[in-house]
Amino acid sequence: MTMLKGVNKQILEVTNTESPYFEKIIFFVRSSSPVRDSEKLKEEAEKISCNTALKPPKSKITKEKIFSFIAMSGLGALAGCALCFIINDFIL
Repeated sequence: MTMLKGVNKQILEVTNTESPYFEKIIFFVRSSSPVRDSEKLKEEAEKISCNTALKPPKSKITKEKIFSFIAMSGLGALAGCALCFIINDFIL
């Protein structure tokens, strides 16, 4: 996090956003702001950037994925039954 002084405004730049979408966030500090302590401004910027960070969107469940899941589950169940029959034949 970097504190910069612009021509007319004080600027706070957050470079560690921990977001898959954003590389950095730039905050422009109000000139009427009663707080001039850079540590307090950094804390507030971190709080805002953490609260507004979004997680990557979940992938949509399509009909193809549902069919694939059902097919794989059915094949797994059939393989389990076949294994039971094979083991049962060896034991008896």
